[in-house]
Amino acid sequence: MSLPEPRRKPPTSADVARVAGVSRSTVSYVLNSPPGARVSAETRERVLKAVREIGYAPSAPARSLRSGTSDIVLFPLPVQPMGQPLEQFIDELTEGLRRQDLNLLIHGDRRARGVDAARTWAALRPLAVLAEANRLSDEGVKVLRRAGVRAIFAWGRERHPGVPTAIFDNRDTGALAIRHLAARGHRRMACLVPSGPLAALAGERWEGAKSAAEEAGCSLERVDVGYVRDDVLALVRDWQRRTSPPTAVFAGNDDFALMIMSALRECGWSVPDDVAVVGADDLPFCELVWPRLTSVTMHTRTMGGGAADALTAFVSGRAYKHLDHMVVHPRVVVRESG
Repeated sequence: MSLPEPRRKPPTSADVARVAGVSRSTVSYVLNSPPGARVSAETRERVLKAVREIGYAPSAPARSLRSGTSDIVLFPLPVQPMGQPLEQFIDELTEGLRRQDLNLLIHGDRRARGVDAARTWAALRPLAVLAEANRLSDEGVKVLRRAGVRAIFAWGRERHPGVPTAIFDNRDTGALAIRHLAARGHRRMACLVPSGPLAALAGERWEGAKSAAEEAGCSLERVDVGYVRDDVLALVRDWQRRTSPPTAVFAGNDDFALMIMSALRECGWSVPDDVAVVGADDLPFCELVWPRLTSVTMHTRTMGGGAADALTAFVSGRAYKHLDHMVVHPRVVVRESG
């Protein structure tokens, strides 16, 4: 049995200086100044070569403490589980910040809020924080500002009174899906409400769908269902026994839309001739299935770029076109399924 290798200390700037044959102050200057600034090209290359050879990586928190500034934008993960829309948002946000020489740091605690959350986030010395509005209490905002956080940007269903907010409401997603189906002439509809990790999100979409159905004078059946093929098949078979089954389904999200379309076909029904189907999130496979899936999108890519633009404006003190809040509206991507 081999013994584990002893833990090695990470290389320091002193190690870089020793390998490069320069002073620690020279190493610091090379790593923190633009090319060509008071250091010869030969010296700069020696320092950078030493960095690569020994695998040195400067400590971001230590650098922030020394300089009094940071390049970190902190993004606490929301309660909503990671899915493709959130991944797309993070990718676009990361790229937008990178173009401004800022780095996105994702914080994994999904539930901390108020002052406790603010203290945890402040300890990481971020330049900016992008967080759900319902996790930012007034006192928590004060904690972040006293800690030197230069920009705080909220997002969620409602505007935060103390900080700029991107407002997007998942109730709008459900409402838009039902309005679209009602405009197509459907008067008997069903709304799938998935259980499990997405239950809260699904519940919000149901709220919007219910309100839209009431406004349109349509019948809307709520169907709570798990992500289980047999449950979805049983649902379709129950509809087939009815004299007046629904003619359209808002599936809550695209994954469930795919399941219900598969179950409808397996039971001998056609989409959209017998039952129209609308999903939500507009995932890439919407274009790959047949019939192609009509879906409600929240513009996650646009939102990521917009959040990056807003944060960099707030950090630099520049005016931003949506000073207090911006509202993100969903839209229906119409395809053959409904």
